[in-house]
Amino acid sequence: MKLKNIPREYWSWRGSLLLLLVAITPIVALTWLSADQPDRLNVAASLDGLVRGPAAVAATLCFYVAWWLSAKTPLIWLAAISAAIAVQAVVQSGLQLTNITRQFDGSAWAVPFDLLSLTLVAWLSIAARRRFHLGDPVWVGALLGLLLGLGRVLTITYLPDMEANRHGWIPLVAGFLLLALPTALLLAFLPDVPKWASSRLGAAALLYGTAQLVALIDGSTPSTVGSVLMLSSDLVGALILTSAGAAVLRMAIVEEESDRDELRLRVEELEAGVRTDRARIHEINSTIAGVVSASRLLRDGTMMGSERKSLLENMVHAELGRLQRLLNEPVAAKMGGARSGGVVDLDDTIGNLVLAQQARGNRVSWLPTGARVSGEPDAVAEVLNILLDNAAKHGSSDTSVTVESVVDAVEVVVADDGPGVAPEVRSQLFEWGARGPRSHGQGIGLNIARDLTARHGGYLRLREDSAVRGATFVAGFPLPRRGDDEPAKLA
Repeated sequence: MKLKNIPREYWSWRGSLLLLLVAITPIVALTWLSADQPDRLNVAASLDGLVRGPAAVAATLCFYVAWWLSAKTPLIWLAAISAAIAVQAVVQSGLQLTNITRQFDGSAWAVPFDLLSLTLVAWLSIAARRRFHLGDPVWVGALLGLLLGLGRVLTITYLPDMEANRHGWIPLVAGFLLLALPTALLLAFLPDVPKWASSRLGAAALLYGTAQLVALIDGSTPSTVGSVLMLSSDLVGALILTSAGAAVLRMAIVEEESDRDELRLRVEELEAGVRTDRARIHEINSTIAGVVSASRLLRDGTMMGSERKSLLENMVHAELGRLQRLLNEPVAAKMGGARSGGVVDLDDTIGNLVLAQQARGNRVSWLPTGARVSGEPDAVAEVLNILLDNAAKHGSSDTSVTVESVVDAVEVVVADDGPGVAPEVRSQLFEWGARGPRSHGQGIGLNIARDLTARHGGYLRLREDSAVRGATFVAGFPLPRRGDDEPAKLA
């Protein structure tokens, strides 16, 4: 039976070496302590249950935990088959420890239980293909294995001794070939199970069966060849069964981590989408409010001068264009895009925003300066609109906008005369959802404004000045790059 290699990400030769050392340690220790036994190799072979039992128990736990993590039905059947083998091996190891000899292994009464054990494993393999409803298959396999193990103990202990090979070894080998080989093949080709796992399960069952067959043939007078073959079969069987269980568990953990990472990524994408939508709605609401207020003034302002009316009409036209772009182009594309390097006329941008605020009844003072900055026009407008909206919401009466020139940037300073920023929120002022105790906003505007300025090569900060009443925010925008436009001097 050819064993497919276990993928390296699930298992390595170092793990196999460690398992071999763990499996052989109790055998070596007990053999060394059995100083009264003349044949140490026979003693070691007679303790094969101590190799088979713990290995099958460990594999059962690995398969079971892997099923619990992944909820893949085939894995619970692997655990059930391994449990049926494990319980019998544990019972047999207890029987062997009562008398460190091979007299129990060669008893003829073990033959029917070996056959029944193979039959149980074969039946569980068939049940795994049919998906029989057995409740928890692990407990079914463990219970039936326990019944077979106890039956073996009782018959061997209380019935007269008989040599299994008294009629020759040919019937034993023939029976083994007729039942053990098909059982191993059933295990090796379990559906919906990694080939490297199912083939190892089948090989382990075949090796365990070989060890039992050798014990029956040798009887109570074991040979050196028989002892070596029996012990090596159990050791190799334990090694490949436990490595398969550990690799399946590792595979389940890796897949669960991968699924969790994918789920986390999807949640983050959904959260980013929600933030994008909320950011768009936030700016759309503010823009619509200014347009509606200006439209109302244009409709009702019969005494309005022609210059004022023209300015309002230009503002409405500009804001409607920005609103259309907000609706057609996701904010995420604008926020995640590279700095465009366009030139923005701050007088036009600020002028329209100030008119929109004044149309809504907010008092804003500002003087044109002729300044130009580098950036995307809608992004600059959105940043300043957020600052003006916040000033109108939290200020008492007046908002002032000033434009200042610094070494390599132009700063737009927006100040209100309100109560200022509460000390407890200053450290997290620009985080998503952060807001003061007196705020009725969503706490997202400053976060949007900061991200927009940062993505376009600028910055946004709160100016700390205890002598000034209210809150003062400074939005810095880079100067136009050489070749795009010459920055105008501030008036």
